[in-house]
Amino acid sequence: MNFLNKILIFLLFHSATFSEAEINLSLNSDSIWRGITQNNGESTIGANVIFSLDNGFFSGAWIENCCSETSSYPTKEIGFFAGYEKNFSDNLALSFNYIGTNYPNSKIDNFDEIELNFSFYDFEISYFKGLDDFPDYYEIFYKYDFLNNSLFLIYGDFESFKNDNKSNGSNYSFGIDTMMKGFTLSFYYYYFNANDSRDLDDDGIVFSLSKMTTF
Repeated sequence: MNFLNKILIFLLFHSATFSEAEINLSLNSDSIWRGITQNNGESTIGANVIFSLDNGFFSGAWIENCCSETSSYPTKEIGFFAGYEKNFSDNLALSFNYIGTNYPNSKIDNFDEIELNFSFYDFEISYFKGLDDFPDYYEIFYKYDFLNNSLFLIYGDFESFKNDNKSNGSNYSFGIDTMMKGFTLSFYYYYFNANDSRDLDDDGIVFSLSKMTTF
């Protein structure tokens, strides 16, 4: 039994009852991960579920039909996470969680990370510590809410994985989320600036439509 499964069992059987559960379904024009397309511009469908506990612990999972950039790539991504969040005030929080990303038909691409996230008012700073030689990543996120909209700006930096220079670089994105009759419409522009060669730079526009249900 791996470390993540132990955490999930601990949360389910030794913690307080669930205070909230969320299910989110999404349709995306592409799958962008840290500024890099995972689906070669093709649309994807995704779903995720999050369980939040009264004592600050949380766990969840996601699935997406992404990552088929070429015929040799996996065609499905499944992930699990579990952690703890401490809210010091309405505008200050710190969280720590373990993330496992899995590809059922390409297990050599599986990777695990530990994330430390600090949020302060409209800013978030996230640091991902890669396990088993997976590279580290950090990201700065800013969000400004107005009316039924949210404007967001993101900057992140990622080192190469398995000497694949296509993943070595920084990424920028900005966009807007709009709430409409219970749905969220997202529109954003992303740009990937490769450290190795300008030929590996990439950019594009992504649309996403999602629906969240809380129970």
